[in-house]
Amino acid sequence: MPLYTVLIEEGSVPDQTKAKIAEEITNIHTAVMKVPRSFVRVIFLSYPRGSGYVAGEQAPAAALDCTLRNGHTAEEKAGLLMQVWEMFQRHTGIATDHLAISLREIPSTNAMEMGQIMRPVGQESGVEGDRDGLLQRGAGFKST
Repeated sequence: MPLYTVLIEEGSVPDQTKAKIAEEITNIHTAVMKVPRSFVRVIFLSYPRGSGYVAGEQAPAAALDCTLRNGHTAEEKAGLLMQVWEMFQRHTGIATDHLAISLREIPSTNAMEMGQIMRPVGQESGVEGDRDGLLQRGAGFKST
C-alpha cells in the first residue's frame, strides 16, 4: 500500500518514461506519506488509441488513481496530488484538461502488504520483525 494505477493511451508514454514516472511516484509518496519504498506499487495500464475521451471528444486522456490507507492529513494529500500532477505533466506533456488524478482511501484493515494486515496511519509500532511499524499480525498468520 499504496497502489498507483496509471491509465494511458497505448504508445503515448515510452517504457523509459514509465520507469522514470514510477521512480518519481515512489520518491514523492515516500517523502510525503512517510512509508517505506518497498510498499509503493505503480502499475501502468493502457487503452487502445482513439478510445479516450475528454468532454465528449476523442482525446489522449490519462488518469492516475492511488489507493492508500485513510488517516493522512488534508495537507499531506494535497501535497501528494500537486507533486504527482506536476511530475506527470513534466514527463508526458499531457494537457491539463486531459489529466485526472485521484486518491482512494481505504481502511488499513482492508489492505495487506507482505502477508500482513496494514496498521492504521499514526499507529505504526509494536510488531516484531516490522522495522517500519506498518504491519500487524492477523489471526492465522505466521511470522517468517
